[in-house]
Amino acid sequence: MAAKILFEDFLKFVELQVAFSKRFKCPEVFAVAFLRPERKELFPKLEEILMEVLRETDVISTVEGNIFLLLPATDKEGAEFISRAIYDFFKGEVVEVYVDFPEDGKNCKELIKTLEERTKQKFGYLLERYFKE
Repeated sequence: MAAKILFEDFLKFVELQVAFSKRFKCPEVFAVAFLRPERKELFPKLEEILMEVLRETDVISTVEGNIFLLLPATDKEGAEFISRAIYDFFKGEVVEVYVDFPEDGKNCKELIKTLEERTKQKFGYLLERYFKE
């Protein structure tokens, strides 16, 4: 079962994961994800399923019907596997974008910026308001 944290602590966890990855090379990679159901009524089910199926080392945080994940030791291939499973289970009614360290950003700020840009390009959603400094 995934660990659920308050959204205001999400960036702190990403920063901590970057620090562990750089200092100890453990894990060397990790993914950050944004998920949002197409229909609001799907949110409780999506959150429930993610809490159950994600690993105990994974972190989930929610804000305004959006879900953010921190997936330690998950590379692009692993994130894509999770993405396909979620997409299939919800019959395509979930929007998701994944970025990974260090390919998509060498620090927390770069990772979140890449996540914001990809989400805006792919779906038109603006995430900047959630990550204001």
